[in-house]
Amino acid sequence: MSKITCCIRLGEVPLHLYNITAGFQLLKKNGIIDLKVEKLNANEKLPYNMMEVIVNNQYRVLYDVNDGYDNLLTEKQDYVRFMNNLLNSYDYYFKRSFSRKYNENLCSNHKMYPLGLNYMVTIPRNISHSPTKQDPKKDKIKKMVRMLPFSEYYNGQYYVHSFEDIPTIDLNPKILFMARLWDINGDTTEGISLDKKEERIFINELRVNCIRLCKKEFGDQFFGGISPSRFASENYPDVIINDKAITKRNNYIKKVKESSICVATMGLHESIGWKFAEYIAASRAIVTEELHYEVPGNLLDKYNYLTFKTAEECVEQIYRLINNAELRYQMMINNFNYYHQFVRPDRLVLNSIMTVLNKGGIKHEANPNNIHTYI
Repeated sequence: MSKITCCIRLGEVPLHLYNITAGFQLLKKNGIIDLKVEKLNANEKLPYNMMEVIVNNQYRVLYDVNDGYDNLLTEKQDYVRFMNNLLNSYDYYFKRSFSRKYNENLCSNHKMYPLGLNYMVTIPRNISHSPTKQDPKKDKIKKMVRMLPFSEYYNGQYYVHSFEDIPTIDLNPKILFMARLWDINGDTTEGISLDKKEERIFINELRVNCIRLCKKEFGDQFFGGISPSRFASENYPDVIINDKAITKRNNYIKKVKESSICVATMGLHESIGWKFAEYIAASRAIVTEELHYEVPGNLLDKYNYLTFKTAEECVEQIYRLINNAELRYQMMINNFNYYHQFVRPDRLVLNSIMTVLNKGGIKHEANPNNIHTYI
C-alpha cells in the first residue's frame, strides 16, 4: 500500500504552529507518511497562526491554531466574511478553537473540523525552529535565541517527552495554579476594543481570586501565583511569584508533575489555553473554568476534568478531588489515554489526515500503534 503524501507549504511559523510541524515530521520518521516542504511565495502570505498542507497531491488543508474567531480582526471587521473567504480556498479546515455556534453563520461550515488542544511543544530539528523569510524580524531573532542551549527559552525544554508523565496515586495531593495576567489596555499602542478589555478584566480577576482563595483554603498543599510583570506588580502585588526561577519552563513543568491537581482558566478570546493541554500531557487531574470550544474525541466534564465558574466553585471542585482518591486517579488515567489518542503531536496530525482521507472517500489504514515519539 502506498504511503500518504503530505506537503507543508511553509510561510510564517509562530510558536502556536510548532506542534503541527512536529506532528508531520514524527509521522514521516515513523514511516506513516511521505513528507516534503515547499516554501510559500511572498504574495501567498497566510493569516497569522495558519498553515497550509496538501494531502495526497489532491486536498488543500488549512490548519488554524488561533485563539478564537475574531482575534485577527479589527472591531469593524466581520469574522464571517473573513472565514468564508478562507473556506472557499480550502477543501478541509481544521480549527483549534472550534465552535458549532460560530460555524452556523459560515457558508461552507461542512469543511470545518475540530483540530484539538494546542500548546508549545516541539522535537529536535523541527523545521519550525529555523527563521523563514515570512517571519517578522522580531520573531526571527526570538527563533535564533530559542536555538541556544543556554537560553531559558531553548527549544530543548519543549520536547514532547518533557511534558509527559503517568498517573500516580498521592495520599497528600498537591495543588497547582500558576498563571499570567493580561494588560487590560492591550499589548500594543493601538489598544483593544471595550469587549476585549472587559474580557481581560474578567480573566485577571478570576485568576487572582482563585489563587487568593486557594492559598487561604489549602495552605502549603497549594502552590500558585502570578508571573511577574509590570501590570501585575502595579495591580496585584500580593499574588506575584517573587522567585522568578520558579516560573522558568523547566521548573514550571517540574511543578506540574509534582502536583496531582492542576487548575486552569479560560484564555484570551475564550480559548482553551496551553496550560490545559500541558496538564493533559502530564496525566494530571484537572479543575478548569468551563470550556467554550470543542475538541475531537470524548473530552468530558467529570471524566477528564471538573468545571467551575467562580473561585468558590474552584475550591469546591478541588476538595472533591482531594477527598476522592479513586476519582482523582481515574481522571489521571483518562487524561493519559486522551493525550495518547488525541493530543500528542503525531496523533493530533494523523487524526486530521485520516479525517481528510476518510471524508474524501479514501480508506487508508495507517497503523497508529507503530508510532513512537518518546524523544
